[in-house]
Amino acid sequence: MVSIFTTQQPSNSNATDGVEYELGMKFRSAQNGQIVAIRFWKAPSESGTHVGKIWSASNTLLASTTFANETASGWQQQALSSPLTISANTTYVVSVNTANTYFVISSQGLASSVVNGDVSSVADGSNGVYGNVNALPTNSYMSSNYFRDIVFTAQVTASITKVSGDNQQGAVGTALPNPLVVQVKNSAGNPQVGVTVNFTVTNGGGTISPTSAVTDANGKASTVLTLGTTPATNNTVSATAANIGTVIFSALAEPKNPNPIYLENKKPGTTNWKITNQSTSNEIVGYATATSVNKGGSLPIKVSLAQPGQFTIDIYRLGYYQGNGGRLIVSSGSLSGITQPALTLTDSATKLYEATNWSTSYTVAVGNNWTSGLYVAKLTQQATGKQSQVWFVVRDDSRNSDIVFQSSFTTYFAYNNTGGYSTYAYQSVGGQRGYKVSSDRPLSMTTSEWHHYNQMTLWERNMVRWLESQSYDVSYITNIDFQTNSQILQGRKVFLSVGHDEYWSLEQRNAVEQARSSKINLAFFSSNTAYWRVRFENSNGGQANRVMACYKNTADTVAPTNKWRSTQNNRPENALLGIMYTGDRDDLYYTWGDPNGSTNSYSGYDFVVANSSDPYYANTNLTNGSKLTQLVAFEWDAVVNNGAAPSGLVILGQSTVSPTNVDEDLPTGTNTQVSHAVRYTAASGAKVFSTGSNQWMWGLDSDRITPAREDNRAKQIAVNVFADMGAKPQTPGAGIIVP
Repeated sequence: MVSIFTTQQPSNSNATDGVEYELGMKFRSAQNGQIVAIRFWKAPSESGTHVGKIWSASNTLLASTTFANETASGWQQQALSSPLTISANTTYVVSVNTANTYFVISSQGLASSVVNGDVSSVADGSNGVYGNVNALPTNSYMSSNYFRDIVFTAQVTASITKVSGDNQQGAVGTALPNPLVVQVKNSAGNPQVGVTVNFTVTNGGGTISPTSAVTDANGKASTVLTLGTTPATNNTVSATAANIGTVIFSALAEPKNPNPIYLENKKPGTTNWKITNQSTSNEIVGYATATSVNKGGSLPIKVSLAQPGQFTIDIYRLGYYQGNGGRLIVSSGSLSGITQPALTLTDSATKLYEATNWSTSYTVAVGNNWTSGLYVAKLTQQATGKQSQVWFVVRDDSRNSDIVFQSSFTTYFAYNNTGGYSTYAYQSVGGQRGYKVSSDRPLSMTTSEWHHYNQMTLWERNMVRWLESQSYDVSYITNIDFQTNSQILQGRKVFLSVGHDEYWSLEQRNAVEQARSSKINLAFFSSNTAYWRVRFENSNGGQANRVMACYKNTADTVAPTNKWRSTQNNRPENALLGIMYTGDRDDLYYTWGDPNGSTNSYSGYDFVVANSSDPYYANTNLTNGSKLTQLVAFEWDAVVNNGAAPSGLVILGQSTVSPTNVDEDLPTGTNTQVSHAVRYTAASGAKVFSTGSNQWMWGLDSDRITPAREDNRAKQIAVNVFADMGAKPQTPGAGIIVP
């Protein structure tokens, strides 16, 4: 018998970041054999129950064992009840939970393969995996070794192997078309007759017939699986021959009437949507002539290269896609690029720069079969490999989904300083901010400004990953779409705002309030929301809604484009959200490393639970004062006593914060040292929920966020919120209870 680790020792033998994890390692064997035990290195401060697990790379739990008679620290080993047969040159994952947040670690410990005889760790750049307790860990940080290991024996005795029937799928409650077949062989490799094989459903609630069978003249035995009634669930069946071994079959029960999001995310994903070699000196930049396009439409993209030459455009849809985060939809092939004219100052008084005179480089033909979603056009200059992105949304105007997800393009535009000016003095030439900004120009978030590489590819993307991993019925719009369709929310169950949603037009504010009056529910997983009022004008080329005006004072002669809470507008945000922006702390928002965000670090304050008996906390086991780690920052909202808050406001979170910036237009006596999450029911019966933080969704999905802060309790809260609003997931995650 052999294990992967021999003399290796952890560099940190008692680490913690206050979060419980499932910690693991990918491994493989050079030949067929059996795992007979699981082992892990215990930290001195660890206590509680540890469960070891073996997973397939495709997320099937193959074996588990609960550790008994543990020592205070060091290596612990527990035998499996039956040996687990594994195949040569196949990747598996061994994991053990942390029990009480302590663990051992060696950074870069799995950067290279650790080999001992037939068994070895996998050096793929993403080993040393972590995730939620009792789920397959898939996240990785610095190729860390968490000292999870197996005890392996090469196959020299009798064996049981799968012959056919694995990885089938079918409708819930139906029998699979093909039987599950195993074969037993003796140590000489010959079929073994008369061996009893016991079949057991280990997950998914299905049934099998027969439950045991005797191997025939070919050493084979079989059973038929009828899938359970829980949709989108892996049904697993163990086949055990006593004193020989166990193999595991997996089959997927499809949801009844699967929605487009479920069907879309079954398709193969890729991580190639990411920027890995960012254009920082305008090597290649571009923009789309609209922020959204309906299925079946077309979208021109305009691209400029610093040096004329060849380039490509690859269109990706953002989603979950087995954790890869995106799917390649179409590629342009090689295109000839030019250097487009410099941006033109079309209004010196407002510092408005536009690129309306750029020529079209490529037109995206959006198929009728494209799924509504957030899309990225990745631009790559072939000579240098430099990359940037163009963001847009594909709508589906013909279908009313449960949730309509708004992408906050107005906020992208406000922070975009391509050409030298944004709506912020600190981003603008000479500290002179722009009063009008154009969407006919590349986004600086994808080119020069690493610290603003956010919005769609940060807060919004993480929310989308989680929503689509759960197969919520969701479609997508931008907040520019309210300018042309004031009824765009009608017929939906939930309007969803995510992350940083600071800039709202009158048309948007009216449409969202009208939706609330029509009993359409509102979910704000965002903060600093609806803070500035904006308006839209035609571009210099005459295209509608391409110039956004936000004077942030009383000088705008067309409309009061200042704060919604101002005397001129007198529509404070808390009249809609129940809470409103009070302050922020810039040093909680910082980036280390590359612009793609693979090493992004963000701090924050703990979310502190209030009114834990509220139905939104059902099945979480949270109590008043319980904390969810670092879900509040870097801007936050709070209850403000200005006479505008809706009646029946329920405070769900009351978190201590310490702002460095405080809004100057708050009523005297406002407590700026607290952030609130709230809910209320409008007169129409519409439910409204607000997290009060722009990074609360990282409790649902913290891919590419350091430190990780996913928490099943946060996920349960979100499921409770959406279920109360009429939206339920088709593929709820492990341990989640759907009301």
